[in-house]
Amino acid sequence: MAISDVLKNTFNISPKAPRKFIAIDLGTTNSIAYVAGRGIIFNEASVMAYEIGTKKLIALGNDAKKLIGKTHDKIEIYSPLRNGAVTNLTIAEEFIQQIGKKAKVADLWKNAIVLIACPKNVTDLEKQAIIKMCKNIGADFVKIEEDSLMAALGAGENIFAPKGTFILDIGGGKSSCAIISAGGIVESKSIKTAGNYIDEEILKYIRAKHTISIGVVTAEQIKKQIGSLYKTKENKKMIIFGRDVVTGMPKEAEVLDSEIRKLLISIFSSITQLITEVLEKTPAELAGDAVANGILVTGGCGKIAGIKEFLSNYFQIPVRVVKNAETSVIDGCIAYEKKNRTDLIEENKKK
Repeated sequence: MAISDVLKNTFNISPKAPRKFIAIDLGTTNSIAYVAGRGIIFNEASVMAYEIGTKKLIALGNDAKKLIGKTHDKIEIYSPLRNGAVTNLTIAEEFIQQIGKKAKVADLWKNAIVLIACPKNVTDLEKQAIIKMCKNIGADFVKIEEDSLMAALGAGENIFAPKGTFILDIGGGKSSCAIISAGGIVESKSIKTAGNYIDEEILKYIRAKHTISIGVVTAEQIKKQIGSLYKTKENKKMIIFGRDVVTGMPKEAEVLDSEIRKLLISIFSSITQLITEVLEKTPAELAGDAVANGILVTGGCGKIAGIKEFLSNYFQIPVRVVKNAETSVIDGCIAYEKKNRTDLIEENKKK
């Protein structure tokens, strides 16, 4: 079935009731919301801060992220997702509802068509819960698409062509590997080894090696500033601050890129295994396309320095890290809507 037919059958829109189109990439680490005609209205951390007892919302998004590790015992930090899955529908519902308020868009969800990108392993029951969640806050039509498809589309790939497109999406809560052909996912698998897991491993390493306790925010900064998978010409280092695990006093330490590189290479063994397993289960013809066309890398952790060289050297096939790695999913959702706008208008006229 053509994608335009899917949209027509799903949305069944009346010309008497104009609808906003909203796309959401609800991520474990970061969430992005797009409204047709307005552009991206929200691109911030998937974090909320509440006052314990009253459950009053204190902060949302990046403002809430700044409070991580720096709050008193009357404030709790929540994320609506963990490892790529919605863990608390009530929190998730309030999170997406608050997106419109923070972006100062009145009646954002009222009578809206909503497209949400979700992992392939989300169950039908979970999808129905997400759809209900969106309708509870005013959405009229809700469609869920697989995030790997949207990421490939956002990276500029023709996902409807009868050829194998091999995509590796490394986000905050999960890493997904998929073979796409003719508009669908032929083979895929996800693991929890992703951005948040890497941050936790860096945190543990710093504690063990440098006897200093740091938070996940500092661990993330280490990953982004000096983390690499391939030796670079410039030897980088970073001064970090934390608490001495022995004395409990403030302490600083110097961390070298070489030690973080060793840690990252060890962590990425899970991701190379993930790629291998998906390739082994892929039909021969499509696997041949994947090898010829290479690996398409998307997701926030696709920006880790040296990932292209590391994977290319390991698998001996081409690797392309897309320029819009962090926004490829939402860009795919936008492309999804734009490619089918004419069909939607024509369908409206017929109703």
